[in-house]
Amino acid sequence: MIKKKTEKSSSNSIEKRIYPRKTLRSQLIFEDESGEGFIYFYSTDISVGGIFLESDIPLKLGTHVLLSFALRDGEAPIRGTGTVVRLERNTEDSQPVVGMGLQFAELPEDAKKKIQEFIAA
Repeated sequence: MIKKKTEKSSSNSIEKRIYPRKTLRSQLIFEDESGEGFIYFYSTDISVGGIFLESDIPLKLGTHVLLSFALRDGEAPIRGTGTVVRLERNTEDSQPVVGMGLQFAELPEDAKKKIQEFIAA
């Protein structure tokens, strides 16, 4: 069993999720300004407020990213921006990052509606 340690941008470590989450196994692409993908991750779950990614590449808390992902295969990707707000690591020394939480910073209203519908389904 792997023990996890959570790093948060605030000093409060109590779970305080605002939005319901749903499992989402989808490839998420971090993009540059021209819309070209340059780093690929896989999501584990999503809410209207953000998305959690599996990652062994630790991005710093507060990192802002352009992102693109689809809720279902064959759908047009959702594009927006996000900020790294949480890192989860193994507690054992020299173990990789287990994942990171991104808070959506900017998402089009139609994208928020698609995410709400996806979670409700």
